[in-house]
Amino acid sequence: MVPAAHFDGRRYVCVQVDCEEDGPHPVWRLWQDRASTDPATVSSWYRLFSFAVALATGVVFDVLELPESAAIRVQAALTEAGHTTPVAVWRERECRLFWTRPGLDPAAVTVPGARVRGAGNWVPAPPTPTRRGAVQWAVSPEQAEWQPVEPAALIAALALAGVAGDAVR
Repeated sequence: MVPAAHFDGRRYVCVQVDCEEDGPHPVWRLWQDRASTDPATVSSWYRLFSFAVALATGVVFDVLELPESAAIRVQAALTEAGHTTPVAVWRERECRLFWTRPGLDPAAVTVPGARVRGAGNWVPAPPTPTRRGAVQWAVSPEQAEWQPVEPAALIAALALAGVAGDAVR
């Protein structure tokens, strides 16, 4: 995890004096080398500042970001196929975030507006506050038994949901 800019009710606040980003983002430009799961390190970040939490992707999990209209159908297709995975709703971006095991091939996902967040990327952790409300779990990690779905099952759900058609390889 890494500290992220937090929404203070008016704007996103981070520690970079010259920051011009207007949305959730890691507070450091070179955040990849500073991400940590060490409780003492993480605790130290929050002693001096208020931060949101960003989760690094590409090591323990990747995340598929899908536009809300497609995401609802894909979530239903996963359920129909007997698969669960953590899913978060990010209203500010009008999308849902699907947790998957690492290795989801971006070329296999050709849904318009979709984005694979793998190595070197991040996602905001619920309940990160944003302009349009907090990022929230649609399917919590507990409901998914803390197991991200296999990439192949997620690709199959895209096809089953009819959101990618012939574009899914």
